Amino acid sequence: MALLLAAALLALGFSAMASVYAAYDGIDQRSSERALQYRDAYPDRKPVALAISTFDEAKDVQHSVVYLRPLQSDASLPPGVTRWPAPGEAMASPGLVRALKSEKAVGRFGKIVGEIGHSGLASPGERLAYVNPTDAQLRKARVDPVVGFGRPGQDLAGDLLFIQDRGRLLNGLYLVLVPAAVLAVVAVRMGSAGRDKRTALVSALGGGWRARLWLNLGESAPAVLAGGLLGTLPGIAIAVTGDTRLPWIDYWLSSADLGRWWWALVLAGFAAAAVLLVLVCVMHPAGRRSRSQSARVAARKGKALRWAAIACPLLVFATVWGPAQLDPARYANLRGTLYNLGVALVLATLPCAVAVASAGVGGKLANWARRTGSAGMLISGRRIAAHPGVTARLVAGVGIALVVVTQVQLDSVQFGASAVAARKTAARIGKSLVVVDIRPERMEKEQLDAVLNRLPAGTEVLAVHTAGDPSTPTLIQGSCQALRAVRLECANGTQRIETRAADPRVAEAIRWTSHTPDRFDARVGAPLSVNLAEGPHTLLLASSDGGDLPVGDIKQLARDGLPISSARVGVPGADWIGSSNLSVKQGRWVIFFGVPGVLILALAVALSNLAEFVRFSRTVAPLSVLAGRRRVFYSTALWSLLMPLLGAVLVSLVAAYWLAVPEEDPVKGIELSNPMALSAAGALSALAVATWWWGARASVHQAARWRPYGE
Repeated sequence: MALLLAAALLALGFSAMASVYAAYDGIDQRSSERALQYRDAYPDRKPVALAISTFDEAKDVQHSVVYLRPLQSDASLPPGVTRWPAPGEAMASPGLVRALKSEKAVGRFGKIVGEIGHSGLASPGERLAYVNPTDAQLRKARVDPVVGFGRPGQDLAGDLLFIQDRGRLLNGLYLVLVPAAVLAVVAVRMGSAGRDKRTALVSALGGGWRARLWLNLGESAPAVLAGGLLGTLPGIAIAVTGDTRLPWIDYWLSSADLGRWWWALVLAGFAAAAVLLVLVCVMHPAGRRSRSQSARVAARKGKALRWAAIACPLLVFATVWGPAQLDPARYANLRGTLYNLGVALVLATLPCAVAVASAGVGGKLANWARRTGSAGMLISGRRIAAHPGVTARLVAGVGIALVVVTQVQLDSVQFGASAVAARKTAARIGKSLVVVDIRPERMEKEQLDAVLNRLPAGTEVLAVHTAGDPSTPTLIQGSCQALRAVRLECANGTQRIETRAADPRVAEAIRWTSHTPDRFDARVGAPLSVNLAEGPHTLLLASSDGGDLPVGDIKQLARDGLPISSARVGVPGADWIGSSNLSVKQGRWVIFFGVPGVLILALAVALSNLAEFVRFSRTVAPLSVLAGRRRVFYSTALWSLLMPLLGAVLVSLVAAYWLAVPEEDPVKGIELSNPMALSAAGALSALAVATWWWGARASVHQAARWRPYGE
């Protein structure tokens, strides 16, 4: 069963890698086929449409909106679109339709007359809309003539702008693959004592390496092959049944993409099975006769284990120091790859370091026990020193789990400094103030006046005048009623005001729009001048009662009444909040991979401990003849099980803090959570205590049933 689970989970990890390649291959292909071909690159071709590629938000996450006005009735259509929508109509993707319905804003871009087909979407869940704008939206808007769609494209929209690049997603899969590899090693060595005796017997009877090879393969192949097949079933099922939504992260996998990569899914199962079978053969070597040797001499064997232990601190140093020497602007992907590779290697060698250190301590424990007369300490010390590989398997899951948990927490959300500031602004003032950035050259004053006259009741308009000289304070201008709404005096002349003493809404707006955030001027006056080109480029909309404004309704007014891309409406720092929301959405992939990884590690710990309980109880059962008290079993379990596990928790906690250093950036809000790390360490320590108690009790029960059979 353990081999079957290990093979299945390893195959699932490999098939996930194949699915990533398949999904990105399809995304790249379909995005390229629908790319806008601008006339600037094809001056000899006749334009078929006027286009403006823009962005909008649904459920607080950005998506693409492409405004298209066909220039002739038989103009070529974008992929996935069956007919041109009329002015004021739109064709939207199913994902965007669902998002708009959830916000009760299906008419946001006009009447939706159809959905974009699969051939026109980068992924089945992509949010995209093709909108035929109204004449008012086109008036004075900056449009670009396009001559067609498809390769070679010059403009990309949709998922390619909002999803993580393939390399980062593949790097994130180490959160699953490393725990799966740990589980594979644990599963291969479960029940190894009996198999090692059998292998030694076959060797003693004259069986060569071929006989041992076929014996090991024959025993493990059925479970391993079944597990490999089981692990590929989810990917194959999606390829056969249809598009599937991944839970929680709300991403849709394309069955067509996986169907084209069916061979990779099948290969993933065979690769996982091959890895397990190789491990079975390698980790069950031939039994050899050897002269009796002391525990100290035996502990010096296993050169691979010792070299891995020496490499562990060197790898920690290299992982922390190495990627930091590369320029993040030029080598961002390489830095991330090297860091993730370093973390994976540290995870692989960390149990070896704990095991070798425990073996060194075990010899000293045995020497100390000879002077104190502690039977449990003597037996445990000799056993730990003689079998460091057993200790490595025991602590592998516990040691790796803590590092994986901290990595998941660090990678789950990464904001920029501006995004952190924008979120703090939103927490302080909510939606009680809205910033409207306008481009006067792209609109007419009558259009803007019409929109401002239709603002919701209780909305006051203020203008922000920013001088060309950075040392000149920003000027806020509005009617007496508007100034009083933000707690500014209605007085003659210009007032100089310290930002820290102003209304929090104005203070936040000044911080986001002014060159002099510590002070500003205010005066009474009309927010808009007669000549719009001479007026302000930023307007502030404030609620008269200090409550939240209907930002969605205000955006819709601007969307319907102003030319496309002539105004940007949102709370202070809205663009940065949008980017942070996207980071949150992308960060869910880390948790999506990390949580199963932690569960796999928990399974590895459980299986390893179960195997160790059986091995430990059989080993110490003969002590029932030599010791008349049960306390010796608890003492032996204390030093053989509890202390190595607690040592692994401590070492992995130190390693986790060291490995977090390159990723931490307090300015960007990326910090290792001390409560989270210490809570995880506490939980693993409690698991270690439970392991000690369970192992000791198992030894007591085994000792009660033990009878000498010529051991």
